Amino acid sequence: MNSIRLRVSALCVQEESVLFIEHKSFALEDPLLPDTWWILPGGVVEPGETMHEALVREMKEETGLDCRIGPMVFVKELLYPDPGKPGAGECHHSVSVGFHCKVTEGSLITGRDPELSESDQMIIQARWLPIGSLDEYELYPPFLKDLVIRHHANGFADAVPRFYDSPL
Repeated sequence: MNSIRLRVSALCVQEESVLFIEHKSFALEDPLLPDTWWILPGGVVEPGETMHEALVREMKEETGLDCRIGPMVFVKELLYPDPGKPGAGECHHSVSVGFHCKVTEGSLITGRDPELSESDQMIIQARWLPIGSLDEYELYPPFLKDLVIRHHANGFADAVPRFYDSPL
């Protein structure tokens, strides 16, 4: 790993459910981590692309849905292995910016990463998860459940963007 990736994420809440992607772990060899995580739709910002353009593209690729991008709700840095451990960040180092988004049209599909072959796909499924059942899922980042519960009722209007750092 020799670069830090800028990522964007869409936090979409609709009818008491949150849009998530079940995604294979990037560290399957680590027995301390689950094989899959439920993450927000999103991905890496490509060169020459704005964060908003990237988020619209990633939403369409991963879910088939269009969205309107609202305010930023979090910034999350991830290094793996964790800071302070040998080889910190060698496998993965990214900074994710999360935006509250509203789905505007489309039908939910389980998309794919166009840059990966069929055998290397990381997306397992796209699904609306009920807010009341979020404890049943391995969410990443783990602060998402509290963020949603605390701020979804008023459309995240009172959510002050916060920085979250590693570890997982």
